[in-house]
Amino acid sequence: MNLDISLVPYGKISYVIPFLTRYLNESESWALGRANIDDIVRFALTGQMQLWAVCDQDTNETHGFVMTEIKQYPQKKMFVIQYCAMTPNHMKHVEDKMHDTANMFALNMGCDGIEFFGRPGWEPHVKKRGYTVKTVVYEKHFDNINMERAA
Repeated sequence: MNLDISLVPYGKISYVIPFLTRYLNESESWALGRANIDDIVRFALTGQMQLWAVCDQDTNETHGFVMTEIKQYPQKKMFVIQYCAMTPNHMKHVEDKMHDTANMFALNMGCDGIEFFGRPGWEPHVKKRGYTVKTVVYEKHFDNINMERAA
């Protein structure tokens, strides 16, 4: 297995999307109603976010994607990893390349750092690369409660 991650050129996005459907579905479910597949694809097609594909260089098989955004805060510009989904157990084959690529891209774009939200399981993988846990996100979803109140 020879996995690599690369930025999908704008003109190739519509060609690559069908190969990512399985992973886009995963991202939609993890987004918990914040974004659906159409939204995620639109982010890439409008240039709001950058689409990265994880492919096996030997077989040309697609094994996942990463969607990033350059976010300008009032005092800093950050490279934000917004969505990431991959074939199970394949991260270990591309993890080093992924982090190196993200670092270089962020630096080349003039970003002050990299940020992302992730499950607690990410912590050991990112701590060894200099990341620190700064925020824990607590969330509560009302789902049908508001609908019942509105009725």
